[in-house]
Order: sequence, then structure tokens, then C-alpha cells
Amino acid sequence: MKPQQTVLSEDFFRRFSRAFAPHLASIGVDKQVLERADIEIPCEQYVALWEAAARSNPNIGIELGILTEANDFGALGHALACASSVEAALQALHRFIVVFTQGAEFSFEVSDHTISIEYQITNPTTQHYRQDSEFSLTCVLRMLNLLTGCSTRPTRVDFTHPRPADISAHKRIFQCPLYFKQPSNRIHLPVDILHLTAEKSNERLYTALEPYLEQKRRERTESDELLVQITRIIAAGMSSCTPSLFEVCQQLRLSRRTLQRRLKEHGLEYSILVEDVRRELAMAYIKDSGYSMTEISLLIGYSESASFTRAFRRWTGQSPHQYRAAILLNS
Repeated sequence: MKPQQTVLSEDFFRRFSRAFAPHLASIGVDKQVLERADIEIPCEQYVALWEAAARSNPNIGIELGILTEANDFGALGHALACASSVEAALQALHRFIVVFTQGAEFSFEVSDHTISIEYQITNPTTQHYRQDSEFSLTCVLRMLNLLTGCSTRPTRVDFTHPRPADISAHKRIFQCPLYFKQPSNRIHLPVDILHLTAEKSNERLYTALEPYLEQKRRERTESDELLVQITRIIAAGMSSCTPSLFEVCQQLRLSRRTLQRRLKEHGLEYSILVEDVRRELAMAYIKDSGYSMTEISLLIGYSESASFTRAFRRWTGQSPHQYRAAILLNS
């Protein structure tokens, strides 16, 4: 099994414990997440917890995102809140987001008229994360409002997931054109926001926090980046022809010996990692009832459904149809 990426609990779950407490047991998250700020939650469980909470409130991501405070995200949140400028805050978010979550990335681009801020989950086997993406983009808007003391209005917001049945909360909070089923999750803002004064800037505090954040960034990225890259390559090629170890080496510009040594450091073999990716993709696709079993078998590299069924029984003890039926029954 490949090492898990994690999200730190910080103070967020403690403050919003009522929203998440009823769903912890079903997802397998330790209830200490509601009491302590140092609990590490596997990213897959973090995303699943958001989706479970959405069953009782379909707009929970947006509604909690707009209520967040700097304290909710520990040292990272404090650094963003006291940055010297909007651009400095965005650079810090891009560089240090891994301190809060190892499974996601923020990036931003500046053009003549617009700042475009993109959010993505780095694990290609994670298929459903509407609440996480809506929460994350809303947090960006909230962070900028807190930093500048202004009510910022985006020019447009893009989401990768389909349009929900009710988008009244989206309209109320973002107050701009909304686009769904887009290539990426992005919030677009007027470039003039770069010139706004950072009203709560505290350079002394930021200077004190930065070395700590840098240390934590190194700790949480050094052992993880290569596995993320390999996983992406495997997942991208799975439906056509699973990339061989040699092909992965070529794409990463590493020798076979070096790549095998790096995998060994994680207690992994390449064939085991391929199997992990295939299994996680299969389960993600099965949760999406839009895919037939024949389509899923092809998407994960099986030319015959029977081979897929045998593999799935080996992974879970159930057939794919039984697994999907259990999910639908519990949803």
C-alpha cells in the first residue's frame, strides 16, 4: 500500500463539530479530530467526510467556507491573514498549502485584467469532491475579504462538478456568473485586488511564522512528490495501456535503478502501486452510477468484464454489482 496523504485537523473541525460529528463513525475518522488540532486525517476520508455531511446539507462546503477564520487553519491561516499584500498571501497559499493538506494544490495566474486562482486535488483516483472544492474556493474569497477588509466580488467561478439542483447559495455568496463541468476549479477576480491595502498586515508575525511553515512544508512534501507523479502517470494511461516501469522512468527522467530504489524506500514495488491505483480508480468509478461495469473494466485496463469482476472480488470480497448496490442502499 502506498503511504497516505493527510489533512491536519487544526481548529476547523473543533469549531464546526456539530456539522461533522454525526458522520465520523461511518467514514472511520477518529472523534479526536473534534478535540485536537494535531490529528492527521487521510485525504480520502477527509473528502468522504465532506460528502457524507452534504447528505443533510448539500451546500455545506460553501456555507462553512464563508464562515472560516484564520485560526481554523493554524499557522498557515495566521500567515495568510497577516501577509503584506494580496499577492504575498496567494504566494504563501501556493507554497504552504501542503502544511494543511498533502492532497491538494493552489496556483494562480495574473493577466492584464484578471487573477485566476485554481484549486485541484492531486490524487487522480479521487473522483467526487464537490464539497471540498466548493469549500476551498469559498475559503479563498473569505481569506481575501479578511485580508483587505473589503467585500470582493469575483468575475466568475468555475467548478469541475455538474451543476447542483439548487445553486441559490452559490449565487448569494459569489454574486457572479457560475460555470459547472469545467476543466478546473477556479475563482476569477479583478486584477485591481492586487492594489488593495492589506489592512491586517503584520510583517513581524509573518516573518516569525515563515521558517516554521517552510520546515513543515519540507517534511510533508519530500517523501510524497514522487509517488504523486508516478500515480498520475499510471492513472492517465490506465484505460489504454498501463504504463510500464520503463515508460514511467522515461517520463520522470529517472533511471530504472533509481526509481526502484525510491519505491523501495517507501516499502513499495511498482506492480503493487499499479494494483493500488487500479483498485482505487475502480471503487471511485463504481460510486459514480453513470458508468456501466463494462465501461469501468475498460477504464482501468481490463479488456474483459470477467477479469475485472475476479479482481474486484479479490480486493473487496464482493462483486462490483454487490459493492454498488451496498453504496446505493446506504446513500
